[in-house]
Amino acid sequence: MKFKQLLIAIVFSAIGLGNAFANEPTAQLNLNTASAEQLDGLKGVGISKSAAIVKYRQQNGNFKNVEQIVLVPGIGEKIYLDNKDRMYVD
Repeated sequence: MKFKQLLIAIVFSAIGLGNAFANEPTAQLNLNTASAEQLDGLKGVGISKSAAIVKYRQQNGNFKNVEQIVLVPGIGEKIYLDNKDRMYVD
């Protein structure tokens, strides 16, 4: 019985660790080439905001610097500050 409880505890711990690592930001994103799916991984950016970034880029051309992301409707300073270390432009 104790073995089953230990095994269950290990499984739930592993699941919790997996989720923690899945949400950990790792990759740098080029705002001028990243897809909506990639941009969706930024903190505070979901499907609609990532689509808005791509739409803004298509209508206005490439970003000249990462600070310009705040020009996208729905993207504010907080999202910029939360993600500035993960974004770059070429």
